[in-house]
Amino acid sequence: MRLAPVVTSSSIRQLQELASRLWPTGWHPGGLGWALARGQLAGEVVLATDDGVAVGWAGRGGHGPDELLAQVDPTRRDVADVLVDWITDGRRFSDLRIDVYDGDVTLGRSLVDAGFTPRPDLRVASMFRPAGLIGTELSPETRPIGRVSGVSSPGFAPGYVVRAVDQDETDARVRVHRDAWRPASMPWADPETVDPDAESSFTLDAYDDVRATWLYDQDLDLVAVAHDGSFAGCCIVWFDPRTGVGEIEPMGVAPDHRRRGVAGALCLEAAKRVEARGGHQLFINTLTPGEYPVRDGAYLKAGFEFVERGITYVRESEAV
Repeated sequence: MRLAPVVTSSSIRQLQELASRLWPTGWHPGGLGWALARGQLAGEVVLATDDGVAVGWAGRGGHGPDELLAQVDPTRRDVADVLVDWITDGRRFSDLRIDVYDGDVTLGRSLVDAGFTPRPDLRVASMFRPAGLIGTELSPETRPIGRVSGVSSPGFAPGYVVRAVDQDETDARVRVHRDAWRPASMPWADPETVDPDAESSFTLDAYDDVRATWLYDQDLDLVAVAHDGSFAGCCIVWFDPRTGVGEIEPMGVAPDHRRRGVAGALCLEAAKRVEARGGHQLFINTLTPGEYPVRDGAYLKAGFEFVERGITYVRESEAV
């Protein structure tokens, strides 16, 4: 078995393909691809391979220095032990936490042997909804759409059209993402801690990296277009034909267009396009339910439901 940093497009794809094989335990390969292409998954990420086949991966320093990440082939306890040793190396005096998904018994056992404790009060949840059109959230005007023409969803966003982005719209596509993800404009931004002049790190080069990632499909790179032709919101849908599940990652709405149903309209179009590809489910890897009520409300209105799918393990630091 070999551990190596995840730094190349081929190693990113190996990691994604492992996630696809292990689904529904763990991460969706689309969200992993986005995070790795953007350098946002963790400070350090390693891939474990055996005779060239991916059997596990791990990351240190996710959304905070104490957050760890790991996913392991459930038949490989030896790999789980090695990865747990790697993520905890040199961290005796740090409080640590890691999410373990339901069914990942092998990783859980290795963590317990390394001093971690499962916390039943810290459940991991994500959001799911069926693909396709499912009920009252749909407008009578909703209809199958072509790639360029798009369709409005008046029940969610009157005056907006949702469609796939065109190849000659890369500048506008990057711009709407940057507007939507400008740190100080986020609904949950703390004005006391967020730099009002900070900008999104998403650039044309970053967009190129994302589009080169496995499972990216331009026909699933969606934009919401306002009446004046400007982009009001955007999302990428990562469809995995092996599992029939598509993940929305990321989703963003420009500040001037929020609370108008734009996110819901994007979700509905995503659901229809996943169904058209033979898929059966749409997934959003949300954070803690209730942490951001505006975001949760938009997804719930679009037919998503929270599903608990894991538990957090913690290890307290040793006394100095």
